[in-house]
Amino acid sequence: MLKVQRLQMQRYGVAILSVLMALLLGLMLEKLLQIKVASLFFAAVVFSSWSGGFSAGLVATVLAILANNYFFTQPIYVFTLNNASDALELIIFSSVSLLISSLNAELQVAKQASEAKLATLQVSYRRLLETANEGIWIFDNQGKTEYVNQRLAEMLGYAIEEMIGQPIFNFVEHQVEIELDRWLTQQRYNLQDINQQFDLCLCCKDTSELWAIVSTSPILNQQGEFSSAIAMLTDITKRKQTEVALQESQAALQQKQERLDLAQAAAKSGSFEWNIQTNVNIWSKELEALYGLNPGEFGGSYEEWARWVHPDDLAKAEADLMNSLKTGEFFTDWRVVWKDGSIHWMHARAKVFYDDAGQPLRMVGINVDISERKRAEFALQKSEAIAKARAQELETFMETVPAAVWIAHDPQCHNMSVNRAAYELMRLPPGSVLTATPADGEFPFQFKIQKNGQDIPPNELPMQLAGRIGKLVEAECEFVFSDEDVRSVYGKAVPLWDESGSIRGVIGAFLDVTERKQVEDALRENQERLALALDAARMGSWDWDLLSDRVMWTPYHEMIFGYEPGNPHRTYQDWLNRIHPEDLHRFEVTIKTAMTKRQNYEDEYRVVWADGSLHWVSAFGRFQYDQQGQPMRMLGMLFEISDRKQAEAALRQRELMFSTLADTMPQIFWITQPDGYHEYFNQRWYDYTGKTLEQTRGEGWQTVLHPDDVQRTSEVWQDSLRTGKTYEIEYRFLRTDGEYRWHLGRAFPLRNQEGQIINWFGSCTDIHDQKLAIEERAQALARERAARIELEKASRMKDDFLAIVSHELRSPLNPILGWSTLLLNRQLNAQKTTQALEIIQRNAKLQTRLIDDLLDVSRILRGKLSLNICEVDLVAIVEASVETVRLAAEAKSIQIQTQLDPTVGKLEGDPNRLQQVVVNILTNAVKFTPEGGRIYIQLQQLGTNAQIQVTDTGKGISPNFLPYVFERFRQADAATTRKFGGLGLGLAIVRHIVELHDGKIQASSPGEGFGSTFTVTLPVMTPASHSIENHELQNHGPNLQGLRVVAVDDDVDSLDLIAFILEQYGIEVTAVSSAREAIKAIAQIQPDLLISDIAMPEIDGYTLIRQVREMEAVKGGKLPAIALTAFAGETNNHKILAAGFQNHITKPVDPDELAMVIEKEVK
Repeated sequence: MLKVQRLQMQRYGVAILSVLMALLLGLMLEKLLQIKVASLFFAAVVFSSWSGGFSAGLVATVLAILANNYFFTQPIYVFTLNNASDALELIIFSSVSLLISSLNAELQVAKQASEAKLATLQVSYRRLLETANEGIWIFDNQGKTEYVNQRLAEMLGYAIEEMIGQPIFNFVEHQVEIELDRWLTQQRYNLQDINQQFDLCLCCKDTSELWAIVSTSPILNQQGEFSSAIAMLTDITKRKQTEVALQESQAALQQKQERLDLAQAAAKSGSFEWNIQTNVNIWSKELEALYGLNPGEFGGSYEEWARWVHPDDLAKAEADLMNSLKTGEFFTDWRVVWKDGSIHWMHARAKVFYDDAGQPLRMVGINVDISERKRAEFALQKSEAIAKARAQELETFMETVPAAVWIAHDPQCHNMSVNRAAYELMRLPPGSVLTATPADGEFPFQFKIQKNGQDIPPNELPMQLAGRIGKLVEAECEFVFSDEDVRSVYGKAVPLWDESGSIRGVIGAFLDVTERKQVEDALRENQERLALALDAARMGSWDWDLLSDRVMWTPYHEMIFGYEPGNPHRTYQDWLNRIHPEDLHRFEVTIKTAMTKRQNYEDEYRVVWADGSLHWVSAFGRFQYDQQGQPMRMLGMLFEISDRKQAEAALRQRELMFSTLADTMPQIFWITQPDGYHEYFNQRWYDYTGKTLEQTRGEGWQTVLHPDDVQRTSEVWQDSLRTGKTYEIEYRFLRTDGEYRWHLGRAFPLRNQEGQIINWFGSCTDIHDQKLAIEERAQALARERAARIELEKASRMKDDFLAIVSHELRSPLNPILGWSTLLLNRQLNAQKTTQALEIIQRNAKLQTRLIDDLLDVSRILRGKLSLNICEVDLVAIVEASVETVRLAAEAKSIQIQTQLDPTVGKLEGDPNRLQQVVVNILTNAVKFTPEGGRIYIQLQQLGTNAQIQVTDTGKGISPNFLPYVFERFRQADAATTRKFGGLGLGLAIVRHIVELHDGKIQASSPGEGFGSTFTVTLPVMTPASHSIENHELQNHGPNLQGLRVVAVDDDVDSLDLIAFILEQYGIEVTAVSSAREAIKAIAQIQPDLLISDIAMPEIDGYTLIRQVREMEAVKGGKLPAIALTAFAGETNNHKILAAGFQNHITKPVDPDELAMVIEKEVK
């Protein structure tokens, strides 16, 4: 209520203020202009009634009357009516004012009602816009977005806030932007046809297209100018897509129709008109010609027509005809049989006309000769059948071709077809691959696709890349199924294009080239080996480019030709400049002949160096030709054969000497080919037998044998030819005087470097008078032959031993050298220094163990591995071995479980060697067992044998390798060799040690990945044989304080190390670097001990100890001496002790071992 009163007061206040302002303005104007301004009160009334309604207008009217009467009506400043005109003026003013107030009040009410209605309509419209299924878009005359509803934002994929304020041009393509800008310009300057409807293509946020029907209507301002526009958008994307498809279909149909019309226009056709009621059938002459009739020959009836229709088609044609009388249209095909018997196809089309009663009256139509079309259709059907067959053949080819083929039916490779080879390559069941890059981005395969060890993103795979860039992609990659299972794949992917030039898919073909890659790697390795072999053989090679006349020589080639190495690029003339003039012509002829006849080039010629010296070379080469058969390149190699040429000359001289010697010697001498064919006899043979070479060549020599000796001699000779053994036999030969005399026949095979027999050299010595002496000599020869065989065996064993000596010795040197260099050249913290020293120590011990293994193998090969036999407790052996490897096992979190039977009997054996056996087996178990694995050790007695069994959960042993596990230098495979290293000697040594103890060792494994078991069986002692007492050694550190020692070694580093070790035990060390200085030091200081290296220049350790022993006792002649040596063989050990040393230590020196040996010798 209070609010209403306040509003009324405001209205009345406005009325009072308006009248007051009109009064003041009237007073001012009246004085200035001397005119009556009572009309100003009308304005006050109008303003008051418009602002405050009728009541405010009434108040303003009353106040205006009073003010006008008081201030402007004479007499002024009094309220009076002087005459009738004043009263009339008052009445008119009042009436007009009241009328104005009434009209303004009604207008105000109408305005308020309109505003309320407008507000309601605006709310309704807004709700309508927000809930409309169409998109609503309001933008100003510059195209700037003022309003969009939720539907439009959803249609375009934006939020409403993202679109407000954005120009409409941001949502269309450039060409559409130009058209929209032209439309806005027309709207701003031309308001004709302002309501428009058109189709518009917009760009969604995800870059897809949205087609919409746009209905626009301009919004005009009060001046009637275009200020903004409202547009309603209806999504017709699917309809557009349908229209496009329909248009394409209609276009195709139209093309077909046009082709059909053209074919009909070009074809022969004829018309007819059949009066159905009178059965009168009128044909055109063209139609008669189509039926093979002359003009006017057709009878003009239905039956006459039926006479020419093919009997097989008549029933269907009549049925179609009868049906057309009901439908009104007739169209069908049939065959026509001409008078000459030829058959022609007709196509009929006609329309039926009816009378008023609906009865068929007549039929008008045409016949077209479609024989050619029918033949085309038959041919098309045949072609389609062939195409189907080809498609089946292609499908069969896809399933049988060894290449893996993928066909993507879209550029993104979302939909795939895969052949059988591809499924086999991916190791997936057929039909399981539908996509290569699904929309969620997850890789759909159970294997990785990598290149050089790096995963390839799905969108960078060859087929996806080809689909994206539209080009052929050639790639190599790897299918990684596991760390050990990797397949190399090579192939190509090409995009497939549709008629519009867009990529519609991708096809990729790939091959598993794992084996090829392995072959390439092997080839590359062979090439490297060839290069090394050429260098090792000091052979040169060349590469001659005939087009540029440039010759590339290797350094050895330059050296062989007497050039300084360093200029490998030379010319053919440089080559010719070095060839001896007498050989030059033959050289060029040989080159040209090989070039023109496409033969291998082989030649030997002399090279003249700059100093005038002659050098023979042997060259071999081959030309390469282009596609036109023109030579373009020559490759070859050569090597110097000067020594060979000299040897050949010497050989010819020796051959002459041999021939002379053979012809003058009293024995028969002969030479055969490898198959025993005799090709040479010396003169003594011909003199003795009286035979010629032709009579005795081949097997003819047997004709002079005693008949009783023929079979025996032939068997021995054939055996020698077959086995290559020395041929030796006694037989009787017939002399020219008819006497048979005993001869000793002997022959030796001459072998080449490959061990192949190239000749037999034999002799026959007359032993008729010395039979007994010869028999004795034969026995001596047999002994010699046995010794030679043994020597050859020992030589082979030595070769086997030396073949791998260098294989593993270098590996420990690398960390030793590296860390020692870092210790010398860089400042390392304490942790790194300790680490470096531990690594150096560990690898030094490793190298020591490798050397020990090699020495053991050497002893085994020579049969010299000896045992220090004593009573052995196997429980203690196994426990000590476990402790040896425990640290390595703990580093890999490997559990070692033991089950040791303490009642196992003792055995006689070498405890150190037996511990070496167990440690070696346990070390292998730790090495080949992965982290977190287990090792189980069991010791038990089975009858009279003790059994040690070690079982692990490690790598296991392949069944193919299991039979060779104890052979020397054998390891499971190259990969394991690279990973674990080693010489492959440990188990061979273990087997030999076990066999020396009359035991056995066996290995078993279920297979790779299932662990392995090693079982050692050793015979135990019988109770009666227990004669060795057990006693324990007291373990205590050596007390060497105050000892005086002279240490001598020519290697300064070794000498410093020995001196440092000894000083750590409190020993006074006098370190000298030569034997002479050692003699002086011994005489001067009278030491307690001498430590000397063996291998020293001028005076070695053996000579030094002999000189010491020759000294008087008071001067050191009885001085205890220890030898240091790197020669670790039993022969060297005996030699050291025999020379006068009390003991010896093998390098590298272990400090604890050195201290114990010193303590032993000085006490």
